[in-house]
Amino acid sequence: MTATLRETKAKLSEMVRLASQGEEVVITVHGTEVAKLVGLPKRRRKIDKRKWLAKLARLRKQTGTGIIGMTAQEIQDENRADRF
Repeated sequence: MTATLRETKAKLSEMVRLASQGEEVVITVHGTEVAKLVGLPKRRRKIDKRKWLAKLARLRKQTGTGIIGMTAQEIQDENRADRF
C-alpha cells in the first residue's frame, strides 16, 4: 500500500498494524517514495537446550578429529612437521 506522509501521521496505528500483518506501507512526500514501513520477521521458537546439545554432540562425533585441547595453529604446525 502507498500512503502520503500526512495520511501516515493521521493513521499511524493502522499502518503499523498492517505492516505487522505482512503488508508493506510505502510512504511518499510530494509524490516521491521516501520510506517503507515493514513488519519485523517472526521470532523463532525458543530452542530446547537439551536437544541442541545432543545435536552438537552428534556433530562432534561425526566431524571430530580426535585432537582435543589443541589450537588450530598447533594442529597445523603438527601436520606440517610431518612433511619435513
